[in-house]
Amino acid sequence: MEGGILRDYFDHKLTTKEHFAKLRKPELYTYGELQWDVNHCSETANIEIEYDDVCAPEVTEDCRPKLVISAERMMTNETGYTENRKLATLLENTGGFQDYLVNDTYYDCIWDTIIGDNPNGESPGEAIGYTDYRSRPGIETRKHRVSIRHLTKMIKQLTRLINKYSSLDTETGIDWTSNEQSQYLVELLTEHRAEIQEELDNKDPAENWAHPPKINWYVFPKCGPEAESGRRVWDYDYRDWDPEGGYSGLVMDMFPENL
Repeated sequence: MEGGILRDYFDHKLTTKEHFAKLRKPELYTYGELQWDVNHCSETANIEIEYDDVCAPEVTEDCRPKLVISAERMMTNETGYTENRKLATLLENTGGFQDYLVNDTYYDCIWDTIIGDNPNGESPGEAIGYTDYRSRPGIETRKHRVSIRHLTKMIKQLTRLINKYSSLDTETGIDWTSNEQSQYLVELLTEHRAEIQEELDNKDPAENWAHPPKINWYVFPKCGPEAESGRRVWDYDYRDWDPEGGYSGLVMDMFPENL
């Protein structure tokens, strides 16, 4: 949404190309080495905005999403036509596609053929080989089991995104309130947050799984003069190495609230 602005994966702060390159190859570094604090040595480092190479302003005029659509709304009778037409309208205004589109009077018919008249998600005759998630067996048995902690973190991140794209970002100067796509994204994220909150409210308290034992964790101090008192980073204790079983510790919180 931000046009390729580089940010840290973990805490979403602006970062540099050098640090972002590390994040793109996490198999080469420890969790501790990847953290923003270790790479920038300051809680509020003065970092200028940098862009992904393919989205840099000197390379492309506009690297932001042209359209945000909802797969769930696309598959729902009440909203399917509208979502489908949004996609078709984008193609109508995209070079290389206009000459190959059918007349817009057929758009709803296409949706009916692929989705509306096809409740099981199996391939209709006009789309050989087409299947969607409705035809996949065993979905219920493959669902991930999530804990209260997982759901709480999901809500926290959704709230962060909703707040971000509902206001003026003073850091980048982007006014998301005037961006149609960001406002639609906020609408979708708000719906998802409500669904997750409902699941969380009905969760069995016993599903609040414990953290891994802290005895297996190691603290990577933030570099710089305030390393001992400043923010720190959890990582594996690499001194606790088992040649057969690997590291005995697990990392669940990169930035725990309570040290």
